[in-house]
Amino acid sequence: MSLPGKKVEINGVNYHYYDEGQGDRTALLVHGMPDTSSIWKELAAMLVKQGYRVVAPDLLGFGESDKPQDVDRYSGELLVNDTLAIIEHLGLSNIDVVGHDWGSFIVWEMVLGRPELFRKHVALSVGHPGAMFGDMSIESVQENWYMYMNCQTHAGELYAYNDFKFLRESFLPSHPGLDEVCDRLKDTEAMNSMLNWDRANQVLSFYLAHSMGEMNYDNCQIPTMGIWSKGDVYLSEKWVTVSKDFMDAEWRYESVEGSHWMMLDNSEVVCRLILDWFE
Repeated sequence: MSLPGKKVEINGVNYHYYDEGQGDRTALLVHGMPDTSSIWKELAAMLVKQGYRVVAPDLLGFGESDKPQDVDRYSGELLVNDTLAIIEHLGLSNIDVVGHDWGSFIVWEMVLGRPELFRKHVALSVGHPGAMFGDMSIESVQENWYMYMNCQTHAGELYAYNDFKFLRESFLPSHPGLDEVCDRLKDTEAMNSMLNWDRANQVLSFYLAHSMGEMNYDNCQIPTMGIWSKGDVYLSEKWVTVSKDFMDAEWRYESVEGSHWMMLDNSEVVCRLILDWFE
């Protein structure tokens, strides 16, 4: 399920997006893998009630947005450009923005590359890319295990086999909405689209580009709050906390209870932190 919304054609593909509220402040919410805009249901309702216009797209390959099967269409550069094009299409500016998981990667790229568009930033689970891709320790490789696994030839078949037994028990056991995720991934195009995010943006390529000086990141100029959840088995707390060294603006760090999907299983605390930061 996605949040109810509209469709817009962006760079040759159709994006579904939620757009509610009439306030003079705008919040952009960008989800990650394997989710849809629906993970923002509680936060979106709270922000609308507080007078925000809230926009939350289904990212490419997820929910009601298109699911192209070409791996190259999921390159980070194209996905960032798509999100910027949505912002331009809707005429958004002075944006308070939240990203989670792959959505946080996209948001970091936007706040670093187009800071004039944003007022405040919340990074859920994911730190500054300079902190993440500059860490080539064995611990970093271990933390990224699922990014490597998703690039394997038979990943989709394994995940779907025997009523998603492997995905339920080994890959996503802590996801609060796992039944809904599995139901969506019964569609082989949806499964392939999800995996294409990691196939098109392989973490080893990011490490290499960073090492060779081909992927340098500036410090962040937008006030940022990083939130990491203590039950996260996918992303390192260190990458979030070290992000303070990549800031030229106000930085705040919060650690909360919950799984990687903290906005679902600890929604009241996470939503209040975000609203407090924006206010």
